[in-house]
Amino acid sequence: MIVVAAAVSLVSVSAQRRGGPPDGAPAAPAQKPYVPVPTTVLAKNPDQYYGENVTMTANVDKVLSKSSFTVDQKIKGQPANADILVLCPILNAPVEANKYVTVAGELIKFDPAEIGKKAKGYQVDLTPDLVEKYRGKPAVIAKVVVNDKMTDLAMRLPPSYVEGEKSLDDVMKKVGPASQALRTAVDASKTADVTQNLTVLKQAFAQTETFWKARGVPEAAKIAQDAQADATAVEKAVAANDWDTAKKSAGSLNQKCGACHGTYRERYDDGSFRIKLPEKKPSR
Repeated sequence: MIVVAAAVSLVSVSAQRRGGPPDGAPAAPAQKPYVPVPTTVLAKNPDQYYGENVTMTANVDKVLSKSSFTVDQKIKGQPANADILVLCPILNAPVEANKYVTVAGELIKFDPAEIGKKAKGYQVDLTPDLVEKYRGKPAVIAKVVVNDKMTDLAMRLPPSYVEGEKSLDDVMKKVGPASQALRTAVDASKTADVTQNLTVLKQAFAQTETFWKARGVPEAAKIAQDAQADATAVEKAVAANDWDTAKKSAGSLNQKCGACHGTYRERYDDGSFRIKLPEKKPSR
């Protein structure tokens, strides 16, 4: 029971963590709550749960493909064939038959054509006979799959760093704290603290500009240039003892950071970030 409770807790955290907006982006609409439901209930009376987020802890009955399996709680006295199809757009490692998993995701009526709309880029990899067997029956598009080792197998993990990205990532980890500390120092009119944090930020923005120029993304490089200009404006205002102007420029600097992160940085399910390149426009 302790393991099950821990798995349910991990599912709750994982599900809430995913799909959140990038730093600086508008808040995403509130997600529907996750409702714990036994597989026997879903198999017998799924209609009231279609379109809802559900969680279930059950035994892996059959592994059907690389990205799909069925679960069944096999409660004594309950009818057989209460298995529920689980479809995994992401599955970093296979599940094991006859092992318990906790699954969270949206319950849908199985139809490969509709699933393509719900999970973009995902291709159902069931054999034709299995497609027909489960067509019209309840299935869960899994966002979280926690196995008996408390590992979430459905996490969207980051790709490898591109050239120069690790250094940029290290720089970005300094920008957030330095930017916040700058605002605090400006609000408190602390010149020494302002100078210290501006040194960190100006170096970071210069490195960021260089990185994006090398990647051929002038829009991102321009944001870094503008942030450097704001940093210089703060520096000049503080030297002139014009703290009101310094506050305005520091606020503008923070907005630049948020705009860049919201557009060109992507958060993955393990909490790490990678750059997000703009989509290339098709050539005519």
